[in-house]
Amino acid sequence: MTDTSLNVDLRKMSYEDFKKFMKGLAMIYSESTFDFSFFSLHKSLSSIAKQIDRPLYSLFTIYGAYEIADNQVVLAIFDICINLDDDESEENKRPKVEVSFAEDTTRLRCPMSVRDLLTQSDYVLRAEQAFPRIMEEMLLEREKERRKSAPITFTDEELELLLEGSIPFE
Repeated sequence: MTDTSLNVDLRKMSYEDFKKFMKGLAMIYSESTFDFSFFSLHKSLSSIAKQIDRPLYSLFTIYGAYEIADNQVVLAIFDICINLDDDESEENKRPKVEVSFAEDTTRLRCPMSVRDLLTQSDYVLRAEQAFPRIMEEMLLEREKERRKSAPITFTDEELELLLEGSIPFE
Protein backbone atom coordinates (compact mmCIF):
# COMPACT_ATOMS: atom_id res chain seq x y z
CA MET A 1 0.00 0.00 0.00
CA THR A 2 1.43 3.36 -0.93
CA ASP A 3 1.39 6.29 1.41
CA THR A 4 -1.04 8.70 -0.24
CA SER A 5 -3.58 11.14 1.10
CA LEU A 6 -7.25 10.65 0.32
CA ASN A 7 -8.96 12.78 -2.29
CA VAL A 8 -12.55 12.79 -1.06
CA ASP A 9 -15.01 15.49 -0.03
CA LEU A 10 -16.85 14.23 3.02
CA ARG A 11 -19.01 17.38 3.08
CA LYS A 12 -21.06 15.90 0.24
CA MET A 13 -21.82 12.67 2.11
CA SER A 14 -24.81 11.80 4.23
CA TYR A 15 -24.11 10.14 7.58
CA GLU A 16 -24.94 6.69 6.17
CA ASP A 17 -22.60 7.24 3.18
CA PHE A 18 -19.90 8.46 5.57
CA LYS A 19 -20.20 5.29 7.67
CA LYS A 20 -19.98 3.09 4.55
CA PHE A 21 -16.92 5.01 3.36
CA MET A 22 -15.16 4.68 6.72
CA LYS A 23 -15.94 0.96 6.92
CA GLY A 24 -14.46 0.54 3.45
CA LEU A 25 -11.36 2.46 4.51
CA ALA A 26 -10.96 0.21 7.55
CA MET A 27 -11.28 -2.85 5.32
CA ILE A 28 -8.60 -1.55 2.93
CA TYR A 29 -6.15 -0.99 5.76
CA SER A 30 -7.02 -4.37 7.30
CA GLU A 31 -6.03 -6.08 4.06
CA SER A 32 -2.75 -4.20 3.84
CA THR A 33 0.60 -5.87 4.45
CA PHE A 34 2.35 -2.50 4.34
CA ASP A 35 4.71 -2.34 7.33
CA PHE A 36 3.79 1.22 8.22
CA SER A 37 0.03 0.93 7.64
CA PHE A 38 -0.75 2.52 11.04
CA PHE A 39 1.20 5.64 10.09
CA SER A 40 -0.35 5.66 6.64
CA LEU A 41 -3.85 5.36 8.13
CA HIS A 42 -3.07 8.17 10.57
CA LYS A 43 -1.89 10.40 7.70
CA SER A 44 -4.93 9.54 5.57
CA LEU A 45 -7.34 10.31 8.39
CA SER A 46 -5.52 13.57 9.15
CA SER A 47 -6.01 14.66 5.55
CA ILE A 48 -9.83 14.35 5.70
CA ALA A 49 -10.65 15.12 9.35
CA LYS A 50 -11.25 18.38 11.13
CA GLN A 51 -9.33 16.87 14.06
CA ILE A 52 -7.91 13.49 15.03
CA ASP A 53 -6.39 12.49 18.34
CA ARG A 54 -5.16 9.41 20.15
CA PRO A 55 -5.97 8.92 23.82
CA LEU A 56 -3.07 8.41 26.23
CA TYR A 57 -4.23 4.98 27.31
CA SER A 58 -4.51 3.50 23.79
CA LEU A 59 -1.87 4.33 21.22
CA PHE A 60 -3.58 2.32 18.48
CA THR A 61 -6.97 4.02 18.73
CA ILE A 62 -7.68 7.10 16.64
CA TYR A 63 -10.69 9.31 17.41
CA GLY A 64 -11.66 11.72 14.66
CA ALA A 65 -14.13 14.54 14.01
CA TYR A 66 -15.23 14.69 10.37
CA GLU A 67 -17.40 17.30 8.67
CA ILE A 68 -20.11 15.81 6.46
CA ALA A 69 -23.22 17.18 4.69
CA ASP A 70 -25.31 19.88 6.36
CA ASN A 71 -22.33 21.10 8.43
CA GLN A 72 -22.55 18.09 10.73
CA VAL A 73 -19.35 17.12 12.51
CA VAL A 74 -19.45 13.43 13.33
CA LEU A 75 -17.27 10.89 15.09
CA ALA A 76 -15.39 7.89 13.73
CA ILE A 77 -13.14 5.76 15.93
CA PHE A 78 -10.47 3.55 14.35
CA ASP A 79 -8.91 0.71 16.34
CA ILE A 80 -5.80 -0.98 15.03
CA CYS A 81 -5.49 -4.49 16.44
CA ILE A 82 -2.03 -5.97 16.06
CA ASN A 83 -1.71 -9.74 16.34
CA LEU A 84 1.19 -10.63 18.62
CA ASP A 85 0.84 -14.41 18.25
CA ASP A 86 3.81 -16.50 17.21
CA ASP A 87 1.96 -17.54 14.07
CA GLU A 88 3.97 -16.05 11.19
CA SER A 89 1.38 -16.66 8.47
CA GLU A 90 0.65 -13.78 6.12
CA GLU A 91 -2.86 -13.29 7.50
CA ASN A 92 -1.62 -12.94 11.08
CA LYS A 93 0.96 -10.33 10.09
CA ARG A 94 -1.75 -7.92 8.97
CA PRO A 95 -3.15 -5.47 11.47
CA LYS A 96 -6.92 -5.61 11.80
CA VAL A 97 -8.54 -2.20 11.54
CA GLU A 98 -12.00 -1.74 13.02
CA VAL A 99 -14.13 1.38 12.89
CA SER A 100 -17.00 2.43 15.13
CA PHE A 101 -19.15 5.51 15.40
CA ALA A 102 -20.99 7.62 17.97
CA GLU A 103 -23.72 5.00 18.30
CA ASP A 104 -21.20 2.68 19.98
CA THR A 105 -21.90 3.32 23.65
CA THR A 106 -18.71 1.57 24.79
CA ARG A 107 -16.35 4.07 23.13
CA LEU A 108 -16.90 7.12 25.34
CA ARG A 109 -13.33 8.15 26.23
CA CYS A 110 -13.11 10.57 23.34
CA PRO A 111 -10.35 13.19 23.71
CA MET A 112 -11.56 16.74 24.36
CA SER A 113 -9.89 18.05 21.20
CA VAL A 114 -12.24 15.88 19.12
CA ARG A 115 -15.28 16.00 21.41
CA ASP A 116 -15.38 19.81 21.33
CA LEU A 117 -15.98 19.79 17.55
CA LEU A 118 -18.76 17.21 17.38
CA THR A 119 -22.37 18.12 16.60
CA GLN A 120 -23.62 14.75 17.92
CA SER A 121 -24.90 16.11 21.22
CA ASP A 122 -26.14 12.74 22.55
CA TYR A 123 -22.67 11.26 22.21
CA VAL A 124 -20.98 14.33 23.71
CA LEU A 125 -23.30 14.19 26.73
CA ARG A 126 -22.64 10.46 27.28
CA ALA A 127 -18.89 11.00 26.86
CA GLU A 128 -18.88 13.89 29.35
CA GLN A 129 -20.65 11.69 31.91
CA ALA A 130 -18.38 8.68 31.37
CA PHE A 131 -15.10 10.57 30.98
CA PRO A 132 -15.35 14.12 32.40
CA ARG A 133 -12.92 16.77 31.20
CA ILE A 134 -11.26 16.95 34.59
CA MET A 135 -10.26 13.27 34.30
CA GLU A 136 -8.59 13.83 30.94
CA GLU A 137 -6.87 16.97 32.22
CA MET A 138 -5.53 15.03 35.22
CA LEU A 139 -4.28 12.20 32.98
CA LEU A 140 -2.60 14.67 30.64
CA GLU A 141 -0.93 16.44 33.57
CA ARG A 142 0.26 13.15 35.05
CA GLU A 143 1.70 12.08 31.67
CA LYS A 144 3.41 15.44 31.26
CA GLU A 145 5.06 15.07 34.67
CA ARG A 146 6.06 11.48 33.93
CA ARG A 147 7.74 12.53 30.69
CA LYS A 148 9.66 15.29 32.45
CA SER A 149 11.06 12.91 35.04
CA ALA A 150 11.83 9.97 32.74
CA PRO A 151 14.62 10.85 30.32
CA ILE A 152 14.84 8.83 27.14
CA THR A 153 17.99 6.74 26.97
CA PHE A 154 19.38 4.90 23.97
CA THR A 155 21.89 2.10 23.82
CA ASP A 156 25.00 2.79 21.77
CA GLU A 157 23.67 0.53 19.02
CA GLU A 158 20.28 2.31 18.92
CA LEU A 159 21.98 5.70 18.86
CA GLU A 160 24.23 4.63 16.00
CA LEU A 161 21.26 3.32 14.00
CA LEU A 162 19.31 6.48 14.69
CA LEU A 163 22.15 8.74 13.60
CA GLU A 164 22.83 6.82 10.40
CA GLY A 165 19.15 7.02 9.45
CA SER A 166 18.22 3.33 9.73
CA ILE A 167 15.50 4.21 12.23
CA PRO A 168 12.98 6.76 10.94
CA PHE A 169 12.75 9.62 13.38
CA GLU A 170 10.34 12.53 13.01
